[in-house]
Amino acid sequence: MRPKEILLDAFNLGTPERIPAVIFGGGMWTIKNSGNSFMYYIGKPKEYAELIIKTADILQSDMVYPGSGYNNFLAAAIGGKIKVRHIGAPDLEGPIINTPEDLDSLEIEKIYEDEALQTIWKASEIVHNEIGDRYLVGTTSWGPFTKAGNLRGVEQLMRDVYKNREFAEKVVDFAKELIMAFYEPIVKDIGMDAISIADPTASGDLISRRHFLAFALPALKDLINSMKKRGVETFLHICGDTSDKLHEIAETRAGCFSLDHKVNLANAKRELQGVICIAGNVDPVSVMNEGTPEYVEEVSARCIEDAGEGGGYVLCPGCDIPPTVPLENIKAFVGTTRKIKP
Repeated sequence: MRPKEILLDAFNLGTPERIPAVIFGGGMWTIKNSGNSFMYYIGKPKEYAELIIKTADILQSDMVYPGSGYNNFLAAAIGGKIKVRHIGAPDLEGPIINTPEDLDSLEIEKIYEDEALQTIWKASEIVHNEIGDRYLVGTTSWGPFTKAGNLRGVEQLMRDVYKNREFAEKVVDFAKELIMAFYEPIVKDIGMDAISIADPTASGDLISRRHFLAFALPALKDLINSMKKRGVETFLHICGDTSDKLHEIAETRAGCFSLDHKVNLANAKRELQGVICIAGNVDPVSVMNEGTPEYVEEVSARCIEDAGEGGGYVLCPGCDIPPTVPLENIKAFVGTTRKIKP
């Protein structure tokens, strides 16, 4: 079986011939190791695609993520300003929605004129056409609640969920529509098999279960169900401890739910066996970045022991990896699944 088939088998709760291994995101690592910057590749979709393809063959991750690290450019396309970092992904200088009038003035159609997004779309097409038969290619975006935090400012959005609930709902709904518009060329024109959604602001470390169910979950379900109807799988990651809402997250019908390293993997497997494929959850910092290859392999094997039996499992870091993770550690991580049979 090819890596893509192995991964989709796990998404469908099967037991493939080996445990799939995915380096979630990896955009910061890829750009740093290219010797160039995120800004360098804007307007150079062919060169960016070649970098993604080259990196895929080096890392051997079963899923490949064009656009990883460029998540904030979607908000920039409708009025935000990008702040470039020396190391790490570009960020936004500040929120662009300060009043209801600001929200009403935003035009989603502007994204189709944006050079950075055009670069991601074209590069995604090239990557999909070149290696999409081998690897599962899934272009990345923030989830609706996180994108709403981009647009409104995270602290202000957190105040809104208490003091201005109706406005918070409108901002999250707009964010959802913005993300759907971003994915339209990916799904309609390229015919990609999967997308990737990261919703870190929906983390249990930031919002309560009550507010997650009220504000984050409905938009996630709408987005993922829309993709599902079009035959597109979703790889969903939510940071932090999500132990108190695992079954509700499973209701999104995502192809796979990626768990932060704070979640007890064995407990999550017991709760979600036969319900949704789960991925996780090697600590990306203390293990992947700071550990030895032997330690990475030891922890990866422990994760497989905790969650691999019975299928529906993907070995994955607990979040995106830092740009400084040694290549030897990534190879040890991926190589573990080649040594241990499901």
